[in-house]
Amino acid sequence: MEEVATAVSENKEAILKGIDLLESLNQSETLDMLTALVKHREDALANVMRELNKPEYAAPVENITKLFQIAGKLDVDETRYVADRMNHAVKEAAASEATGKTSYMDLLKALKDPEINRSITMMLQFLRGMGKA
Repeated sequence: MEEVATAVSENKEAILKGIDLLESLNQSETLDMLTALVKHREDALANVMRELNKPEYAAPVENITKLFQIAGKLDVDETRYVADRMNHAVKEAAASEATGKTSYMDLLKALKDPEINRSITMMLQFLRGMGKA
């Protein structure tokens, strides 16, 4: 009994937070749902599997599996680097108030801009890499 009292006194804050969590779950009726789910987990799992085996869910489930396979092949650091640059470009484009037409001469002049030239070079490398794959 002394062990229990010691454990309670040492973990008083965690126990009070746990009680608060249980109370919140109970008030939102989530506790009842979770309790029923745990008590009837075999039936619940059987229902989920029955639904997932329906023909209309075959393609989405297969696509999710393929999506995870693709995600596993991506180099996250490289993808993050490219995504960050793309996000920055989208913000710049959204902030732009350019409304006029761009002529061929404007394009040639733009190639002299180091930022534009660097971006075009990156896009060409991307396309070259895609073509090699």
